[in-house]
Amino acid sequence: MGPLLPPDANGIQLPAGFTSRVVAVFNEPPLPSQPDFRWHSDPDGGAVFATEDGGWIYVSNSEARDATTAFGQIPAELSAIRRLASRDSLMALSPITNAISGLVNTLLPGGIPLLLPFAGGASALRFDQSGNLIDAYPVQRNTSTNCSGAATPWGTWINGEEILDGYMFECSPLRDGGEPIRLDRFGRKAHEQVAFDVERRAIYHTEDITGEDRFYRNVYTENEWPSNGRPDLTRGKLQVLSVPAGIDAARQGPTPIVWLDAIDDGRPQADVYLPESTIFAGNEGVWFVNGFIYFSTKVDSNVWAIDVANGTIESIYDPTDGPIGSPADPAEPKMMGVDNLSMTLDGEMIVVEDGGDMRAMVLLPDRSTIPLLRLPGDAGGTEVTGPAFSPDGRRLYVSNQRALRNGETVSFGQGGVVYEITMPFTVRVNPPVARAMPAA
Repeated sequence: MGPLLPPDANGIQLPAGFTSRVVAVFNEPPLPSQPDFRWHSDPDGGAVFATEDGGWIYVSNSEARDATTAFGQIPAELSAIRRLASRDSLMALSPITNAISGLVNTLLPGGIPLLLPFAGGASALRFDQSGNLIDAYPVQRNTSTNCSGAATPWGTWINGEEILDGYMFECSPLRDGGEPIRLDRFGRKAHEQVAFDVERRAIYHTEDITGEDRFYRNVYTENEWPSNGRPDLTRGKLQVLSVPAGIDAARQGPTPIVWLDAIDDGRPQADVYLPESTIFAGNEGVWFVNGFIYFSTKVDSNVWAIDVANGTIESIYDPTDGPIGSPADPAEPKMMGVDNLSMTLDGEMIVVEDGGDMRAMVLLPDRSTIPLLRLPGDAGGTEVTGPAFSPDGRRLYVSNQRALRNGETVSFGQGGVVYEITMPFTVRVNPPVARAMPAA
């Protein structure tokens, strides 16, 4: 890939040979033939699923915040609202308040901030085998601040709420694919992305709430996660990562890790952190490939790699280490505010920036970086989110979280655009086939 060219008609800077199109915009119907369904605000984490007819589905979370989180994430010491009015009691009001929000947004084309409980959830865009958009619909509602998640190996979407006492949820990416379920065994915390190590029966997940966050996994026995089957997500053990030598040692090279059994009694994890657990500054993306768990920390802009077999961790990208090392354009600023991740089967990593320079970057196995795209907007008010490849490896889906169609940055709850980037080459990916939720 070469350097980024001047902005295209959508305001996106791309290398030569790349093209973009808008596929969804906040408060607009993705399909004119479905005027009653409008795209959500604040698109965040996303994933692609193959479909049995040769097409695919892109699922996107909405990080729209409810009335108790409208002005930012609530840390443990400031969570009086959450303690006086529990999340579970507030959820009972969500069908009414969501209906009011939808009515107001219909009457006011520009939209308003969705400050009523529960304004998050997730929606889906379905494409045929030629890449034509053929359907759009909600897959999860009545949740709040849905940040990121992951496509499960068994074909469903797991995603979490990025609030102090957030839950994880599982839903189908299919229209009428069954009711979502709440997953109580992943801890009450500010959930981010998720990754799966099927061979070792482990699910990894990140937390981002105070800047003093932890890294988690759920582990399962063979009985709880049968070979060639899906795990029983009502079971499993929640564990938290400890790096006894400290993360500064891991910045220098592979450093041993220990997994500790976390306290999992229904209280927010921020209230029951184990003192031996290791603090990471703003955990965001996580991905498993070829025996390694990779995850990003936004505050210090590091990308970490855990060697699962050898039980070690090291930093594989640190902006304080030398130049960016981009063969495409050495003048590009260093990658900062590292957030969502998406990876190919060959270990090429897409890292999107929250802040930084509004880019999606490629972090290569040799640890060099290449700019893939730059979205329009104010890096202090919006971010790049939701990277995911189509099954044919030619298209990348990505969102501008708080932007209008013209690229202008707006407040939370008032914007969001999903783009499809077509590449002049293919990458190797293997997304799961979309499935319905299992029968109760």
